Amino acid sequence: MKYNCDVIRDLLPLYQDGVCSDSSRHTVEEHLTECKACSDYLETLRSSGEIESTIDIEREDALSSQAKFFKRRSAVLGTVFAGIFMLPVLICLIVGLAIGGISWVMIVLAAMLIPASLVAVPLLVPENKALWTLGSFIVSLVLLLGVCSVISGGSWFFTAASASLFGLSAFFSPFAVKAKPIASRIGSRKGLAVMTLDTVLYVLMMLCIGLTNGLGAGYYKLAGAISIPILIWIWILFLIIRYLKAGKAIKTAAALGCTAAVMIVSSLIFHIGEISSLIYIEAMGKRYEMSTYNLTAVICIIIGVVFALIGALKGKKRRKK
Repeated sequence: MKYNCDVIRDLLPLYQDGVCSDSSRHTVEEHLTECKACSDYLETLRSSGEIESTIDIEREDALSSQAKFFKRRSAVLGTVFAGIFMLPVLICLIVGLAIGGISWVMIVLAAMLIPASLVAVPLLVPENKALWTLGSFIVSLVLLLGVCSVISGGSWFFTAASASLFGLSAFFSPFAVKAKPIASRIGSRKGLAVMTLDTVLYVLMMLCIGLTNGLGAGYYKLAGAISIPILIWIWILFLIIRYLKAGKAIKTAAALGCTAAVMIVSSLIFHIGEISSLIYIEAMGKRYEMSTYNLTAVICIIIGVVFALIGALKGKKRRKK
């Protein structure tokens, strides 16, 4: 035999998978015709490969069977819970028909949809359970508010619904945008999507409060004086933190600078500083007054300058290195 068996056995896995070169293949085949031990070793490799393939297939079948079993069990449990939630509704309906009024039954029915959305929906849907649960909960909550508003004859539905939507969005939207169906569509713009949604819902809430309660121009002036500077400030902070390509110190300085600028401009336009409390210093027989609002802006500027200097020094050290 020309070649050592150890060398050939090192080549046999490649030969079996068909990924060795032509010269190596010829060498192995020539050796196998002369060496029964290496031929038997090749058969062992092929047998073990078939066994591994069989094990993989059986494992996949077992996992698939388990997944189907849990899906069926979840569907059954979801149906059972849905039936349990419908039981009090049917009882209320029977009682309501007996006493001649079913309006309050509608409230019970709408109210039962809320626990159903939190318990039955996760068991019934196969994928994206959190997203479906959140969506069904929001729909059921808005429906309950609508039913209560109609039956009570109130005009508060849009105020309550818009406020509820804004509050839920502020808390849950950062998690909702990470769900597969939404994340695949918005890509890397998750933060921008959350900010846009929260802003739209906030403006909608403020409009609904004014319109449904018949508030006049004074409300919108006050709401604008409070809301517009805050919204501008939050958006600028978001853009600085998310998109400014700079170090942490420079980002901090920019955020403090923008905070001071928004405070000063809003004080000039909306006269917010005039309605804030005053502080004063008496020196040489004179009294110097400043609103706490404007003083806060000055402090932000001073701290921002300090962080800007720190960032500049760090940048200079990095360039030297």
